[in-house]
Amino acid sequence: MTEELQRRVRVIHDLEWAIRLWELLRDNEQRVVNETKACSEKQGDSVETNPTVAKARAYIDTCNASILTTKARIDELARGD
Repeated sequence: MTEELQRRVRVIHDLEWAIRLWELLRDNEQRVVNETKACSEKQGDSVETNPTVAKARAYIDTCNASILTTKARIDELARGD
């Protein structure tokens, strides 16, 4: 294996770990949304106006964007671009 190929494999491996971490963080925030939603529904409140839910959803969107960007980078490295 050439040095350049070894470097690409290491970078891809690191990027895949980053995706796993973002997925864990995203899933944790989704849990917050789900729990807040369940609690709000019991009280008859609207979850859409809850600032905690708004922050969590924004964070989820950020994680999803990061995951997609990282997957695109992995594809580029796998193709050799």
